[in-house]
Amino acid sequence: SIFQASDGSVSSAANMSPHPLKLEPVFVTDPFDSEVFSVRFSPDDSFLAGAGSHGCEVDFGILEDDHSAPVSVFNVSTGQEAYRLSPSGSQRTVKQVCWRPEKESASLRTRGLLVGASTDGSLRQWHVTSARCLEEFGPGKEAAEQLLCVDYSHDGSRIAAGGVSQAIFVYDEETKKQVGHLKGGDSLTTAGHSNRILALRFLPTSGDGGEPWSLVSGGWDNTVQFWDLRVGHAVRAILGPHICGDALDISKDGSRLLTGSWRDKDSIEIWDIGRGERIEAIPWRKQGLEEPACHMYTARFSKDPHESFIVAGGSFNSEGGGEAKVLSHGSGDTGGGGSHCVGTLVRYTCLSADFASSGSGMLAMGGMDGRIRVMRIAANDGGIAGNSGYA
Repeated sequence: SIFQASDGSVSSAANMSPHPLKLEPVFVTDPFDSEVFSVRFSPDDSFLAGAGSHGCEVDFGILEDDHSAPVSVFNVSTGQEAYRLSPSGSQRTVKQVCWRPEKESASLRTRGLLVGASTDGSLRQWHVTSARCLEEFGPGKEAAEQLLCVDYSHDGSRIAAGGVSQAIFVYDEETKKQVGHLKGGDSLTTAGHSNRILALRFLPTSGDGGEPWSLVSGGWDNTVQFWDLRVGHAVRAILGPHICGDALDISKDGSRLLTGSWRDKDSIEIWDIGRGERIEAIPWRKQGLEEPACHMYTARFSKDPHESFIVAGGSFNSEGGGEAKVLSHGSGDTGGGGSHCVGTLVRYTCLSADFASSGSGMLAMGGMDGRIRVMRIAANDGGIAGNSGYA
């Protein structure tokens, strides 16, 4: 494995077992005027969106300049900023972004749509290549809501968002009308969330055009809730994960759940969704001292067929700073079984991460220093990581 310092330098890690893969830097963006709260690759990996702010100071989550741009979009091939996306008028910070899923048959006019969840309670949808804000919708200030997370259903027909009110708001993609308000539980197996929601994900649907009726969410109340849009409340829960950011993900087949918790022990866990039971806890450090513990803000599966890698990161509770790691894991692992560290970013508090979906092996990390770091998983012999399951 390798260690990459926050200044971008790379050095060999001493006393670590050899691994056939490594991380290589691709590019680092110029700094935002705030933290980078969310990063997401576009469906075709041409662009990388980052939620932060430009042209203003951020005070308690409020963008102080009416002409600020809360989202930047970068050209992945050049590493240069291509677009800045602004709303009409002032707003609060965009906490998370999500691209609309695209089919190969989609027209150019309907491609490149990005939604952002804001702390003013609004969702905004942009057409990226024209830099136009197409729609503003959501519960808004009237509901005293702050939205902190957002996700599209896999067929692109629904948008879900959650935040401080312990509720999930669901919207029809075409009309932008609210079609669901999920809150509370069934009074038997779960009571729903009792604190703010920081992450949510739709479960995969069965077949094209299937009704996206199920999603999961996590937050400060040490639970992951399973929701059924048909009944309007949570139907079961997993107890334990303390989700404090973009730290919830689902395998492509919908069978496994990845959680990243802001706590000392068992901070990265994989769960069986059907049984609601933990499959394993992945140790953050396999050798040497366990301290300092890294408390997770983000955790994501890679998008290859085997979910061969996990990227995760966060902060140290007592000493400041933090770390981010890429771990090879699962059936695509090339290190002889179990989980192995491919690389670590040290002295770096990571808030969000995402993998590209293509065979490029790229991933992006956004953090407290206001920069986005794009890395590539490569073979240690200088070749491509072709046998890793990610190429």
